[in-house]
Amino acid sequence: MTIIILDFILNIVYAITKLCKIKKNKITFISYKSNKLEEDFKLIANRLIEQKKYDLKFILIKYKKSILGDLLYLINCVMQVYHINTSSIVLLDYNNYAVSKFKKKDVKVVQIWHASGAIKKFGNDVKRKYKIKGYDYVLTTSSVWKKYYSTAFNVEEEKVVELGIPRNDILFSKSTIERYVKSINYKFPSIRNKKVILFAPTFRGNYIKGVRYEKIDLEYIQSKLGDDYIIIYKLHPWIDDNFIYNSSKVINANNVSIAKLLSIADYLISDYSSVIFDFSIFEKPIILYTPDLEEYKENPGIYLDYENEIPGPICKNEDEIIKTIQKDYFSIEKVKKFKNKFFKYQDELSTERVVNFIEKLMEA
Repeated sequence: MTIIILDFILNIVYAITKLCKIKKNKITFISYKSNKLEEDFKLIANRLIEQKKYDLKFILIKYKKSILGDLLYLINCVMQVYHINTSSIVLLDYNNYAVSKFKKKDVKVVQIWHASGAIKKFGNDVKRKYKIKGYDYVLTTSSVWKKYYSTAFNVEEEKVVELGIPRNDILFSKSTIERYVKSINYKFPSIRNKKVILFAPTFRGNYIKGVRYEKIDLEYIQSKLGDDYIIIYKLHPWIDDNFIYNSSKVINANNVSIAKLLSIADYLISDYSSVIFDFSIFEKPIILYTPDLEEYKENPGIYLDYENEIPGPICKNEDEIIKTIQKDYFSIEKVKKFKNKFFKYQDELSTERVVNFIEKLMEA
């Protein structure tokens, strides 16, 4: 579907919604991540539902490139424009076209964002088809992100607010992690008494165009490390499932939440994914598999000093990964410093802080 057709239809809807009143108690959640309520939105919504004074609307879709997918996306965008412009507050966890182009100025928009940080450049800091705008606040885990998020999301630095990310309450909860470990051991009994390596890469490309990833030979890595090790992998939701292993030693865990997998992992192999920030909470070894690092620095670009700030050995191929694990080339002290730099709050209260922030905005 072309932008011209989408804009034509949404402009008509927008003109109609200008005549609609904003409902003072209405909060709308919009996500492209899933067709169901999960993670940050679920935690926030449950708290707001307990208040019994808000009208909550959920506009959720997981986009898939196809004729049907385009049609469903169009219908979803129409719904978005209506609910955006009849709400007091709109909550997002991804960037949003409708908010950027078809929002009344009196509607407040809070970008929760779906990640604890950003290694690769994104938003307005990369080439894109439309300029991101219309956000009133962006939530983050650390003041480090103020200068980066202000340009990526087109907001003033003081509007980037350090409250923490709700879903990280889970990662800081020892009792929840213990429960997750038991459930994963039950689901995957073959991992018991093994050293678990989690492979969780970022996505490459534009989700509208489909996602690609250079394959890594996980079976080879596991075979060289031996029977004491087992590999679990979880791909980004927008990476096609043609990247599939499934054996007793290399387990496909795409249908398991990343929080549960982080709780069971002894090692993380990743690249430019924000999962690196989340895993640092556990103060365990991180391996950086980045054969395309120099290329990635150019496009899309990287915010941080990758070689010096990201706390893990850089590997260019499978044999380097194997050697890194066998020789224990890790600095847990570096991981701890990284964690302390990028998490202002290391507690289970981020959801509470975020909900209090939303309620104050509703009262303003």
